[in-house]
Amino acid sequence: MKSLAIRPSAKPYIDRLKFPYGFRKSGDFSIAEADLLTTYGKTLLGLESGELKPESDDEAHFVDFISGKVEASNNMEKAWAKYVRLARGKKHFYTLHSSASNQSDYDDDYSDDEFDVA
Repeated sequence: MKSLAIRPSAKPYIDRLKFPYGFRKSGDFSIAEADLLTTYGKTLLGLESGELKPESDDEAHFVDFISGKVEASNNMEKAWAKYVRLARGKKHFYTLHSSASNQSDYDDDYSDDEFDVA
């Protein structure tokens, strides 16, 4: 992998809210992705929010990537995109059982009028 000219963070980046046991133990990221997020996460967050100004071509490319001008071209941008999708995206929740009252909202054939006995 080509070395990127992006500043490592002074402190490790940890998202305790969405990944309370760390990126490695979440099961969502590979070891390499987790290491990239931990090492460069604060810098990437600062570049995304505008708190940090890009100091290299790679950082400027990351800012362009975040703003949607270019596609992800390296593993760090792909890992950040995955992190953003998982941390800020909507969580899907699936159940194995739904109640009959909820089912009536989706069933066109269901009507309470059919069961009225006079």
